[in-house]
Amino acid sequence: MTEALPEIDYTKWQAPGEGDVRSPCPMINALANHSILPHNGKGITKEMAVKALGAAIHLDSNIASIFAAGGVAANPDHSAHTFDLNHVNKHNWIEHDCSLSRDDFAFGDNWHFNKEVFDSVMAHYGTAEKTDFAHASKARYLRIQASKEAHKRAGKEFTYGIKECIMSYGETALYLNLLGKDGVAPLKWVRIFFGSPEEERLPFAEGWRKPAQPINQTLMNKTIFSLVSANEHKAEEATEVGVGTIQALKTVVESFIKVPSICTVM
Repeated sequence: MTEALPEIDYTKWQAPGEGDVRSPCPMINALANHSILPHNGKGITKEMAVKALGAAIHLDSNIASIFAAGGVAANPDHSAHTFDLNHVNKHNWIEHDCSLSRDDFAFGDNWHFNKEVFDSVMAHYGTAEKTDFAHASKARYLRIQASKEAHKRAGKEFTYGIKECIMSYGETALYLNLLGKDGVAPLKWVRIFFGSPEEERLPFAEGWRKPAQPINQTLMNKTIFSLVSANEHKAEEATEVGVGTIQALKTVVESFIKVPSICTVM
């Protein structure tokens, strides 16, 4: 039996209340805040998540299935066929160090929106009103370096290998494709989506509309490669994550993101 989604009303939004749960991922949180997924964030099936992501933001079913399967697998009850949003708080499962909007696991709360972290990322855009590949790539890379230094100062273990590298590029590619086109999106929409000040909302009232083009792997690959090309430190990063060269990094990206065992978290 297939599960029907509620009719989507992007103007309907409500912050989570007592007893509601949320994840480290602003995208899936926004769908719960809009009641496209259960507002309490609980009892979500793989089918429900895939349908919601496709209907609400035009995310390709193959990519949506990766997230949904990861969510179900994160449920501590391994016999379950559903997940609650807080199940994906598990470190290095979907959540990972160097999030654009969350603090790292080693420093405590790795699932709630962190204004200090997010503001530090947005600061790299300066006075700009829109994103572009150069600034988005720089903001992503410098967030990684800041996280690395924070772990070093605190004597904590820092995890950033090829998996985390691809997830990091993927999360930036995803918000650029969701909120804009060809790397250009209004920064006002980006802030609303991520939760600044405290929303995690699709910016429908401000003019956003569901992408006409599906966010599929071809589009994600193209965007990721644009971000890699724009990264002034791409050679250093390739060495740091253990692949050696830029071409090797691109090859790994192409092969790795086809495997349905990872998802990005922002």
